[in-house]
Amino acid sequence: MELLLLCAGARDKTWTGAKTACPLRTKGKRQAQKIGCWLGRKGLRPDAVLTEPANRAQVTAEKALKAAGWTAGGIKASKDLSEGRLPPLSAENRVLLVAAPKRIKALATHLALEIETLSGALLIVETRAGRANLRECVDPRDLPDLFPHPSPDGPERRPRPAYYYTQSAVIPFRRTKAGTEVLIIGSSSGRHWVVPKGIIEPGLSPARSAMIEAREEAGVEGSTGDEPLGFYRYEKWGATCDVAVYAMEVSRVLQEGAWEENHRNRRWVPAEEAAALLNEPALKKLARLI
Repeated sequence: MELLLLCAGARDKTWTGAKTACPLRTKGKRQAQKIGCWLGRKGLRPDAVLTEPANRAQVTAEKALKAAGWTAGGIKASKDLSEGRLPPLSAENRVLLVAAPKRIKALATHLALEIETLSGALLIVETRAGRANLRECVDPRDLPDLFPHPSPDGPERRPRPAYYYTQSAVIPFRRTKAGTEVLIIGSSSGRHWVVPKGIIEPGLSPARSAMIEAREEAGVEGSTGDEPLGFYRYEKWGATCDVAVYAMEVSRVLQEGAWEENHRNRRWVPAEEAAALLNEPALKKLARLI
């Protein structure tokens, strides 16, 4: 069996809440993404992923898997890891275990390995016939700061992992006696009117990923067709993002305050008015097609 022991990324030192809820700081997120990108290039996809039940470890695992181009679904929490013990493992060939550095060190000691650990580092351990051998230690400080595009080892280098630059959006609509209405929402800054949009989650289709964004950002659920309504591009993170836009017929509207980003304003307006209010020129044209 091959064990990938990943130390959770650097934590937010200003955090004053519960330890288990402590988030990663930006440095910690980049550490996880750099390690994930390295795993993707090497083709070291784990058969199972276990983390200690703390936000810091879980987000580290998610960031690493997505940067590698793999789905972050299927991550399981392990109380054994939170106590520095090796959890029961089945017959998987390769397992990724993520925990705080001091608990990864405890695991290494349990495996009779004398090593130093630091935030974001990856240890690759082979176990055979009851013995463990440290094959490699990967320090994120030794990895490139820029990420290959397209992944896993494209010729271009960008400031964010490759999946950031492929996005999808929905234009939510409903049919009324007065005609078709489009739902527009406030931007994250509150200065513009937009529609739900986000990075396509690895492992999800563009349409499915956009529907999740619709629920999180606008508090609506519904269905889309298989084909996008259209596409557009815009500049962000030092490169060009490609966005597929879907028309989504709304079947359910969550009550005020009952969705993740309920700080955003939302407003139902006729399609032509939506086209006039939306900030993105390409979306203005697409809204008129609803």
